[in-house]
Parts: sequence; C-alpha cells; structure tokens
Amino acid sequence: MRIHLLALLLLPFGAPCTAAQQPCDSPAACNQAGTAAYQAGLYAEAIEAFERQLNRAEQAEDRPAQELALNNLMLANLKAGHAGMARAWLQVALRNDFDGPATHHNLAKVGERDLSVLSGVVEGEYRRYAGQAAWSTLQIRREGTGYRASFAPIRAGRDVQEWGPAAIGELDGRLSGTGDYFELQDAGLATECRVQLLRDGLRLRVLEVFADVCQEYGGAGISVAGDYFKVEAGR
Repeated sequence: MRIHLLALLLLPFGAPCTAAQQPCDSPAACNQAGTAAYQAGLYAEAIEAFERQLNRAEQAEDRPAQELALNNLMLANLKAGHAGMARAWLQVALRNDFDGPATHHNLAKVGERDLSVLSGVVEGEYRRYAGQAAWSTLQIRREGTGYRASFAPIRAGRDVQEWGPAAIGELDGRLSGTGDYFELQDAGLATECRVQLLRDGLRLRVLEVFADVCQEYGGAGISVAGDYFKVEAGR
C-alpha cells in the first residue's frame, strides 16, 4: 500500500522558486511556496512558509488546511533535524482532534525518533502553543545545584505574524524542588502568586494562581499557565 507523506500542491521537478520568491497570501499559496523550498532542500524556508500556511488557515477557520499545514510542519522539521519541534506540532494536531491519514502516518514517523536526549534532562527549551503558528517559550537552565526558569509568554491576538503579539510577558526565577515537581521562587511575584511546574518526560505542565496582582509580568491577558513541550535539550 502506497502512503503519501506530504499532501502538498507539488511543483514541477526542478522548479527554481523558493518560499521567499513566491507570494503567500493564502493557505494554498503558502503550501505551494513551502513545497518548492522543501523539494529544494531549503528546510528553514519551507518551515517559514508552512508556518504562514497554518497562520492563514487558522484565520480562515479552515480545518482541512490547518491539518495539512501541521503535517507539513511535522515533516519539514523532521527533515531539518528538529524532532522535538516535529513532536510539538504533532501535539497541536492531536489536541485539535485531527485524525486524517497523514496525521496518523506522521504520528508513527515522529514516534520512530529517539527523543531520550530531550526527556532525560530537565534543562532545555519548552514551548506552549499560542495559536497562529506562534509559541510561548520557557527556557530552563542549570544554576548551581538547581535550575533557573525564564518564561517568555505571548498572547497571539488577531494576526501575530502581521502585527506581532497582542501581549507579551517576561518572568524569570529560581526553581526549587526535586524530581519532577518545582516551584518558581525569587521571581518578584507576590507571596500568594504561586507558580508550579510538573514535569512528565517531554511534557511540562505549569500551574499558576490567577489574581489581579499575579500577572503583572506582562500585558493584558498574559499567562504562563498551560502545557509545554520540550523541543531542545539544554546546552
């Protein structure tokens, strides 16, 4: 049984166009631009085009186009050597209840990758999906015998690629705790504003108290709470 890995609008073999050279004002146009870059081995350009494809598909509330873009992003990131990021895009697809043949196939493709380097250590880069192909980030690094966490949350807003995030934030502090449970300390928050981190392999869940004084680290509607996915190991 033959399985098509990419449900793309493929260009003729040898087409010289790249993502940067083609207009990309619709999901189909971005798909075409990303496909050209992918076929040329320009995976960074392909990823940029497929991110624009997802952005425009989400704005249009076009679910088939969203699933196509997410599968494009999985495969382009795998080709670029970013298995953790491919898995993060897969999680976005699964959380949106996409279950087409390509998503099922790529679930197996991503599952074949050895991600023990990512899951074996706490430190590294984690991402939480903000919508429209944009991510909030969390960096955890070693500090003495413990860890330090640096959050960079965003609220995407209407069109993050055109206008930038509707709100951004910054929260940095020391992590106290052992094993896979931590609390954020020395982050300049009020005493009642607890931020807890629960790690489960490649997933990290952040819980925070919501109150008028607790989200002063960013703009309106900002938050660090949610599920984060490990995309890179610590350096």
